[in-house]
Amino acid sequence: MSSLISHHELLFRPDYRFFTVRDEECDATEGGHEALARSHESGAAATEFEVYVTAAQDLLRVRACLEVWDGSAGPAIGFDDVSVFELACPSGTLQMSDGSGTSIGGIDLPTGPGLYTAQVQSRGRAEALAALRRLDEPMTASPASAWAAHFAPYDGVEEYLIRVWFAGLLPDDDDDEAHQRGYRSTEPCRLS
Repeated sequence: MSSLISHHELLFRPDYRFFTVRDEECDATEGGHEALARSHESGAAATEFEVYVTAAQDLLRVRACLEVWDGSAGPAIGFDDVSVFELACPSGTLQMSDGSGTSIGGIDLPTGPGLYTAQVQSRGRAEALAALRRLDEPMTASPASAWAAHFAPYDGVEEYLIRVWFAGLLPDDDDDEAHQRGYRSTEPCRLS
């Protein structure tokens, strides 16, 4: 039976309506714009080095939890919409970020560099949208400076759980398929 190794949590207002989980040293990956567009349709999408998750709204604070497991974790009870991706992590360290400066970095993967399974689940998306509809009238009658007090009871109603676990080794640099897919086990994966 698999065990939880570490749990990391971020509570943030998704100003751009998305957040990502990626290899800490991969700050731009090919296909990112396309993956972000797909995530707006399906809730989550990925490139080889980055998982994109789109929030239902951008006013209430969202809770994003990243869990590292020592094996297949399986879906969590009470969450919906399971999406599963393969994520390359050449540095062995992950980062979760909202794209506007709120992030958690230095999430070390005990098995080090490799290919990881990233399982994304959500809950509370419909509840967050319903809360915003209920808050529409009180917010319209209040100055913007008072909105935080209206939003506070709904912090974390919209929640995401990303579970990752080791799936295998990165392909060798000499592997033609690895070169075609962009994996480099010893070089940073930033685009030039």
